[in-house]
Amino acid sequence: MPSQEIQKIVRLAVPKPGRTVVWLLDVDDTLTNTKAMHHRAAEALTSSIAKHMAEPLAIAVSDRFRQVFDELLLVHQQSPISGNGKLHALEELESRVRQYQSKIFEKWQFNRLFSREILLRIAIEDCGASLSPDDLHRCANQYWDHMQKNPLVFPDAIRLSQRLASQGTPTYLMTSSDARYRERAIGEFTYNPRESRSDKRHRMLNLKKHGINYSKAFIGDPIDKPSEEFYNLVFTWISEDLRQPLKSLFIVVAGDSYRSDIQTPIELLQSSIGILCRRGQPTIKAESDRVLSISDFDILTKTIDLAGDDSKK
Repeated sequence: MPSQEIQKIVRLAVPKPGRTVVWLLDVDDTLTNTKAMHHRAAEALTSSIAKHMAEPLAIAVSDRFRQVFDELLLVHQQSPISGNGKLHALEELESRVRQYQSKIFEKWQFNRLFSREILLRIAIEDCGASLSPDDLHRCANQYWDHMQKNPLVFPDAIRLSQRLASQGTPTYLMTSSDARYRERAIGEFTYNPRESRSDKRHRMLNLKKHGINYSKAFIGDPIDKPSEEFYNLVFTWISEDLRQPLKSLFIVVAGDSYRSDIQTPIELLQSSIGILCRRGQPTIKAESDRVLSISDFDILTKTIDLAGDDSKK
């Protein structure tokens, strides 16, 4: 049985008369195994890269492309980093990603860590290879085509989605921009939010074919997580979509990053709780009075069922 502290938080997510419970779910590395998807797409990209350089060099570029993504994911998920050397290397990598976005920052006032176009350019640079901006764009398009057509949805996320759908629970997705940047000259990238948003919308729609049910998906182009502006817009859209005032809603927010997915929405909205998805964690834990961390959605679904049974007594 879950502890009393955990039960107290979970009961907040159990529907009660006169209150609509809404679920707001992050996508990448929460519903989908985006890290594994990236590895597969990067490997599939090797043959395309090899059209422009020797095969051993193309393999090295693909390996480095996978690695830089994994390293930046540690930063995003605020994973423990051991050793000052590793921390310094990650900080240096972050700085390089930001430098490639200098012109984008001048116009839009933000930086993003996971533009695959930039990560691929860094991998090419680190391996001493060369690729023209047009060829990089074609390779990036092939990468994203693989990502869209081959989603890896966590089975427990499908089971949660089906449970919520069977209960008629309003469910929405929130997802950061894929930062589909276009390199115009080597090292100089531009950003079209409409194109970037359109590409990701196709990826979100494909999730419905793989067992994820949702009403709408909120995509961070150009306004993105974790800004207050993004979450205020999301809350407004949900309220309007359900035709209910925000104060009548209780929102369960789930994601893999506390900083990006949980912190801002629960600070903005008192009638909310956060579910931090830390896959590999052995148990469900109460991180605070309104935030739980879980290893998978199955353990959460079972706990909600227990809390729901208790509330009926």
